[in-house]
Amino acid sequence: MARIASVLLALAGAAALVLSAFQPWYEGREPREVELTDLFTGLGPETASGTGSSMLVLLAGAAAVAVLGLLLRSRAVLAAACLAGLATGVLWTVQQIRAVAPVAFEVTDVQRGLWNAGGGVLALMIAALVLPPRT
Repeated sequence: MARIASVLLALAGAAALVLSAFQPWYEGREPREVELTDLFTGLGPETASGTGSSMLVLLAGAAAVAVLGLLLRSRAVLAAACLAGLATGVLWTVQQIRAVAPVAFEVTDVQRGLWNAGGGVLALMIAALVLPPRT
């Protein structure tokens, strides 16, 4: 039973991470519009030159690692996918707060994309915890 729950949670978490890349996170801006380098240097008003250099790569990569973790039945790989999704969300949040000034950032302005990413990370974390060991 724990194996089935783990599989369903991990697949739901991976799907939520990928789905979040196609939804707005804050003030209508989607992760596909954010350059990977902006996560480390600061968010700018410009959009990404393509999806291959956007946050979509990190979110889809975390989802792919989660599926790999399911195939390998590895808690460590699922945890790595969870950390990759969490790191992406945290880096984006920090840069977004820096871009709008800490006083102007409102949690109520956060849109469904970031909430979906957070839910996906939580689902991956629970999946890694309930995944039974290999026998």
